[in-house]
Amino acid sequence: MLTPVLAPINDFFGVLFNLLYPQNCLICSNKINDLKTHPICGDCIDKIKINPETSRIEGETENFAFDCAFYATMYEEVVKKCICLFKYEGKTQMANPLGKLMCDFAVKSMGTDKIDMIVPVPLHPVKLRERQFNQSELLAAHLAKKMSKSVVKDKVKRIKYTAPQTELKRDQRLKNVRGAFLVKKNADFKEKTVLLVDDVLTTGATLHECAKALKYAGAKKVVALALARGS
Repeated sequence: MLTPVLAPINDFFGVLFNLLYPQNCLICSNKINDLKTHPICGDCIDKIKINPETSRIEGETENFAFDCAFYATMYEEVVKKCICLFKYEGKTQMANPLGKLMCDFAVKSMGTDKIDMIVPVPLHPVKLRERQFNQSELLAAHLAKKMSKSVVKDKVKRIKYTAPQTELKRDQRLKNVRGAFLVKKNADFKEKTVLLVDDVLTTGATLHECAKALKYAGAKKVVALALARGS
């Protein structure tokens, strides 16, 4: 991951390189002539619609450990392709446009002033070694910069290696991730309001289990935010 000093330099040279040698959009393959380093073109970005309403799931109503969960978009079309490229093909540059989508939604639709810290949903060490990065952590970094909050990424562990949730039914998903997370003893979440970040929210099982661990560690409130909501 780029250091804070190197990131602006990389962005500058990325823009310069794109001006001299326009790149192809990773979604539609058209040339990108925009003055930015995003890996997808403006036309594809425009097809992604930020949810116009404060789309949320009330944790108490659904018996979830998180207090409420928001999602910026629906898991369809361009967003789905972006997330697949991001997670499964290692296109980490997707964190820029996807992180911006989440930031835009958070600013417009969420009260972020009472957030104390941001926690990305952790990957199991085996999965992290395979992927080499945690997509939720990269997205959380964008939100942290926008909100001027800290990212706490090493205090919550995923201790259970779980099967992929995509092929499972709701009850199977809940069972699959049960007891999957553990908060380290030296973590300080007591009376804190935590923003829990993930890429896709489907049944809410993963966010529920992670929020449950945070609440057990003393967190006062857990607000979840996902990039997209799947079905």
